[in-house]
Amino acid sequence: MFIIIATKGNWKWVSGIFQAEDVARQYMDLIPDELKGYQEFVEVENITYPFYIIERQEPPFRFLGKDEVISLFDHTDVSDDEDEVHFNIYTIDSDYRPKKPGTDYMGILRHDHVTNEWIEMYRKEGAEFLSKRKVF
Repeated sequence: MFIIIATKGNWKWVSGIFQAEDVARQYMDLIPDELKGYQEFVEVENITYPFYIIERQEPPFRFLGKDEVISLFDHTDVSDDEDEVHFNIYTIDSDYRPKKPGTDYMGILRHDHVTNEWIEMYRKEGAEFLSKRKVF
């Protein structure tokens, strides 16, 4: 998988996701010069669609398969802070490219904010909860 990750100060986002390297490189060429310096071209091996992006502070992005995601859910503890978002999970089942190359449109990707309530529901309902939330 070929992923374009952007970093601009404290902001980090995924600018594109591609199965084919040549398509990813063509997309990179479309990114305007004023944004190009923020982009990083990354190859993630041994991952295919569907896969999942875990977004949190550090590291900002992890790219995981289904079994790794289940393990992450199983090992995420409920915290004392009821408002805490443990991480965001994005379900990726096809190539992704924003309308404006190089920009942050991650909000259009199917995603969830994993909170204490989310983890508690997962622990109660298991795989059925993940199916209802359209994670899997």
